[in-house]
Amino acid sequence: MRAKLGAGLALATAVSLLAFGAPGADAQLVEAPPSTEAPPSTEAPPSTEAPPSTEAPTTTVEPTTTVAPTTTVAPSTTIPAFPGAVSDDDSVDISELSVPGRGTMFQTQPLPPPPTTTTTTTTLPDPTILPYNSGTGRRAVYSKSAQRVWAVEADGTVVKTHRVSGKMLWCDPRVGTYEVWSRSRHTYSINNPTIKWGYMVRFTKGCNGGNIGFHEIPTQYGSLVQSIAQLGQPLSGGCVRQAQPDAIWMWNWAQIGTKVVVLP
Repeated sequence: MRAKLGAGLALATAVSLLAFGAPGADAQLVEAPPSTEAPPSTEAPPSTEAPPSTEAPTTTVEPTTTVAPTTTVAPSTTIPAFPGAVSDDDSVDISELSVPGRGTMFQTQPLPPPPTTTTTTTTLPDPTILPYNSGTGRRAVYSKSAQRVWAVEADGTVVKTHRVSGKMLWCDPRVGTYEVWSRSRHTYSINNPTIKWGYMVRFTKGCNGGNIGFHEIPTQYGSLVQSIAQLGQPLSGGCVRQAQPDAIWMWNWAQIGTKVVVLP
């Protein structure tokens, strides 16, 4: 039995020598594999998994969280409710308002009160009122400065007043009291017979001795020498021109002997 075991051991030894060579070379061959296993020790690939750890881009998406411009649209939501400012929402909280910068479109201070103005109203005298100191009794009153005539009854009642066109020269006519002394239904100018008029009521004479009285606006070649709208202006040569309806009325009212008072 021992012989068989020894023979088997010897055979196995011989086979191993044939397969692996001498023991010195075996040591080199055996140690080489461990040295060539350096690649497994260079476990760089596991360390190259840093990209998963460099997930900073996913965590540094701060631009998406810093959308402050969309939340700081204060100008469109914080419309001031100051006096004088136009606002569609009066419920804006003033504490949320920021101090407006230069060029703001809102009035941050109340406007000063407007200056106090004093309006003076001057009441002009009524031109139709009979002037003071115009005489007494039944009379026709002619004011040269007002270019107006009044017809006054004996009790002081003014029955008519209307605008006229006379002359401002001091002697055409002179200031004073007169009486109607002549009347003509039709007449004309001695110096220019083409100028004609009607309803002449004479009461005095002028600077050059010409007759002065009330009458209608004269015509020349069929046309009025002045318009009715111009009555109230001193445009005549001395007489007292009237619109035709007023001249007819005066013709019927002022008979011979009627008092006429001429005022400055």
